[in-house]
Amino acid sequence: MKIHVGLPPGVTALMFDAARARRALEARLCRRLDDAGFSEVLLPILDYFDPYESLLDQRSRERLYRFVDRYGQLLALRGDFTPMLARLLAPRLESLELPLRLFYRGDVVRYQEVRPGKMREYSELGAELLDSPDRDNDETVLALFVELLGSELAAPRGAAPRLRVVVGLAGALDELVLGLGGDAGVLAAVARRDRRAAREVSRHLLEIVEDGRPAELETLGVACLAVGKLLELCAKIESRYGDRGVRVEVDLAEFAPLVRTPALLGPGVERSYYDGIAFRAYLEGDAEPVGAGGRYDGLFGALGAAVGATGFSVGLDRLKERPR
Repeated sequence: MKIHVGLPPGVTALMFDAARARRALEARLCRRLDDAGFSEVLLPILDYFDPYESLLDQRSRERLYRFVDRYGQLLALRGDFTPMLARLLAPRLESLELPLRLFYRGDVVRYQEVRPGKMREYSELGAELLDSPDRDNDETVLALFVELLGSELAAPRGAAPRLRVVVGLAGALDELVLGLGGDAGVLAAVARRDRRAAREVSRHLLEIVEDGRPAELETLGVACLAVGKLLELCAKIESRYGDRGVRVEVDLAEFAPLVRTPALLGPGVERSYYDGIAFRAYLEGDAEPVGAGGRYDGLFGALGAAVGATGFSVGLDRLKERPR
C-alpha cells in the first residue's frame, strides 16, 4: 500500500506489502554487492551546506533543501550520496588501502516540480569503486550496474528487451562543437534531439541526434579513440546479457550537456561532476532512468585527492514496481 494523502507533494509512505517488497528488493541487491566485494557505508541525511558550494553546479545546489538550525548554521538535507561520500573520504584516503569498494542505500531529498514520474524524495542504492588514478575500472562498474539491474529485470531468453543501457562520454562533443563555431545552445539542441537545429549546424551533429554518434568517429577529434573503446565495451557487455532482454548502446546525444570545456557552459548545459564515462538505464516504456552512473575523478580532485572514482545509483522506487 502507498499513501500520498496528507503528505507534502512529491513524497510517499510505504506500508504492509509495499514495505516488505521494498526491503526484500534492498536485501537482494545488497547481497549481490556484498558478494562482489563491496562493503556498506551508512551516511547521514543531514550535512553542512557550505562544502557543496564548490562541489555542485548551480542547478544541483538549488535543488538542495536548506535550512538554518537554532545555532545559525546553514544545513542541507542529503540530495546526492556521491558528493557527500567524496567529501568525507577525500581527506582520509592516504590512510586507506585502495581499491575501495563501497555501497550505500537510503533516501535522498531534492526539490523539483512534481509531475508524473517525478518525486522529491527518492530511495536509492548505489556503489562506488575507488582506485589509483591510472586504473580503468569503467568496465567493472558498468558490468556490475547491468548485472544488478539485469538480475531484477532480465526478460526470458529471446524476449523483447526490457532494459536499455545508454553509455556516453563527458566532453565527447566539445571539440566538434567548438570547431563548428557552436556553443552551449548547440549542445542543448542535440540533447533535445532537435533535428532541425542540428542539421543547420552540421550533418555530423544530425547523425549524432539520429544515431547517437557520427558515422565517422574521427569528426569527434581527440574523443574518437575513447568513443571507439566505448563501442567495444558496450558490445562486450551486451554479449553477456543481450539474450536476457538487455540492450547496451553508445548515445552521445544523451550526454551532450556533459562538457569538459568551460567555454561551452551556458543555458541548458551545466558542469556535472562526471568527467569520463557516463551511463543511464531505462526500463521499457519509461522516460525517466531507473539508474545512472559514471566516472568522477575530478570531484575528488577538487577536494585535493588523486583517485580514480567510478560509481552508480539505482532508484529503488522505480525498480520495485516491476515484475520479476
